[in-house]
Amino acid sequence: MSLWKWNNAELEIDMGDVEFQEKYENAFNRMGDTENKLQKTGTLSEFSKNYCRMYFRLYDDIFGEGTSEKMFSGKMNIREVEDSYDSFISFCSKEVEELNKRRASRMKKYQLKSKR
Repeated sequence: MSLWKWNNAELEIDMGDVEFQEKYENAFNRMGDTENKLQKTGTLSEFSKNYCRMYFRLYDDIFGEGTSEKMFSGKMNIREVEDSYDSFISFCSKEVEELNKRRASRMKKYQLKSKR
């Protein structure tokens, strides 16, 4: 488990925990559906509002209701949500990479013992 920080929020991420993995997967599935339905017509402000809400819902689905409020203080800004998303995905990717390294190291250790 590690802490990912964004603005006023400190959020626990544990890519090795099955419950977290399920929340993560379900949230991204929902986000994909929302993105497909996102109105690409209308005013710029309408699109921007719905686009920001899509990211707010992602964080609330993974970390619990009210998370997006802590992260963005109610402010809707496309740059801010995209920057947070980039940071979040990078953080999660590093977590998965570390898990895979540990698993591979452990497996190698036991494989060497079984060959003796």
